Amino acid sequence: MITRRHMAGGLAGLLTGIQGTAARAQRAAVRVCVGFPPGSAADVVARLVATKLSQSGVPHVVDNRAGAGGRLAVDNVRQSPADGSVMLVTPDAMMTIYPHVYRKLTYRPLIDLQPVTALSMVPLGFAVGPSVPAEVRTLSDFVRWAKANPTRATYGTSGAGSTLHFTGWLLSQAAGFELTHVPYRGSILALQDMVAGQIAASVNVLGEQLPFAQAGKARILAVSSPARSRFAPDVPTFREAGFPMLESMTWFGLFLPAKTPESIVAATNTAIAEAFKAPDTRETLAKMAMESFTLPSDRFATLIKTDLERWAPVVQQTGYTSDD
Repeated sequence: MITRRHMAGGLAGLLTGIQGTAARAQRAAVRVCVGFPPGSAADVVARLVATKLSQSGVPHVVDNRAGAGGRLAVDNVRQSPADGSVMLVTPDAMMTIYPHVYRKLTYRPLIDLQPVTALSMVPLGFAVGPSVPAEVRTLSDFVRWAKANPTRATYGTSGAGSTLHFTGWLLSQAAGFELTHVPYRGSILALQDMVAGQIAASVNVLGEQLPFAQAGKARILAVSSPARSRFAPDVPTFREAGFPMLESMTWFGLFLPAKTPESIVAATNTAIAEAFKAPDTRETLAKMAMESFTLPSDRFATLIKTDLERWAPVVQQTGYTSDD
């Protein structure tokens, strides 16, 4: 999660030159693993990484390993050769929340994986579907409706123990109402059930919600960014709605297996930093309501440590843990 103080100085690419994958030119295609299905925000970012790094002459292919809330992909990369032939694109929760949630987690962030760079950032949105009356137009309206209809007050996310899950929990605690979490194998599945009336609401990255809102099938009541998103300027922030504790930005990051040579880490970081400055990259990210956000590997590691510490008390307060 990116808080207000992380944002200053974060958006500019800090290294230049798309040359990082040239040293791997004689090998087979590099696998870019992602733990979520095609069409998800993580998948869009992974395909952008693969496209950009393939321009070096080394083919990069996306490997979707959906399931277990993204953990399957993380574990696959953890066990892969530390030679730059496999990389991971993942949202922040796998590295900053899961260690507090899963008692049998098979990987240790910053030990079993090598942070390379952040890639992009995006706000979360709180949206409602047709099962919520049309007169519910604000977050305060939803809270009142949920208190009056506790058995119908449900929200879906891409999985239990995620940033999305705990954002919904924080909202329910702050406003003092029951909001039942319904986990799915991917955010798109949650959104599809929401617009079909199977669940009341969803917490997802904004870019996944916008197409449904633009089609008139969903209403986005609030976003988590510090200021209104340029992609949804009419949607108020959680702070404006009276819930400043929900202000945050979710990031997506790039990782390699632990013990990958520093030369490969540095070259990949440089290639991504340059590629993510490009106008076409920013245009692609904008389609998912994302902003480019790259960092040197050491600053990225610091961001992960900070977010690990930030989420620890939140997870503890929820009492949520899993043996899965």
